[in-house]
Amino acid sequence: MPAHPPLRINSDLPIETFASRFARDGYVQIPVFLVPADAEAVAGVMEGLTWNIVAPDEASETLVITPEVVKKFGEAQVRQFLQGAIKRAATGFSFVHLSYALQDEYLRSSEAPIHRATQFLQSEDFLDFGRRVIGAPAVTGVRIQASYYRPGDFLTLHDDRHREDTRLAAFTLGFTRKWRADWGGQLLFHDAEGNVTRGFKPEFNVLTLFKVPAAHSVAQVASYAAAKRLSLTGWLLGDAQQAA
Repeated sequence: MPAHPPLRINSDLPIETFASRFARDGYVQIPVFLVPADAEAVAGVMEGLTWNIVAPDEASETLVITPEVVKKFGEAQVRQFLQGAIKRAATGFSFVHLSYALQDEYLRSSEAPIHRATQFLQSEDFLDFGRRVIGAPAVTGVRIQASYYRPGDFLTLHDDRHREDTRLAAFTLGFTRKWRADWGGQLLFHDAEGNVTRGFKPEFNVLTLFKVPAAHSVAQVASYAAAKRLSLTGWLLGDAQQAA
């Protein structure tokens, strides 16, 4: 039996309508995705997570900076490394934000309250919902993490293609309250000329699904942002041969 009561998808969602929008636009937003009480429970747990800083090194490999690493090397050296990641953003792909590796942490200690969300995102209920919306029976699993973008954090332009995983679609499930448009942090979609074709501000209990590949970024969060940009993010995965 699951270690935690399962999260519940809102039963009133018109899945066929969302599937039509995804097929037309390549992305869709689904408000009030979880039963509200369940969304509140997840949000309360996310507030208390022990977060790691993630940013790419010079070889574009993701470096995970835990609180223990900060203590060992000192905040000054960590800031110096992050300045390098920020500088690399001017000419290519880069990012700086906080992350919690849900699946890795689940293997270490599945009893932690946040793993109610981990179990849900790996469940057949969520996978089947994703299959129906994106029109891909080949969905077989997920890669997932929790994300927290602080003032100054960002994610530059990329399309989510991966050399190992077969990513059929990306998703974000937002747990951000009362976000103001000028605080940044929007999920932005871009065309080939570099124009923003659509942008979504952080929201609460809203699931966003979008196709892979799709050029997108997360706008830098303003220094004066007064709320936490929290989300569960990841990809719906499939078998490479079936997806083809």
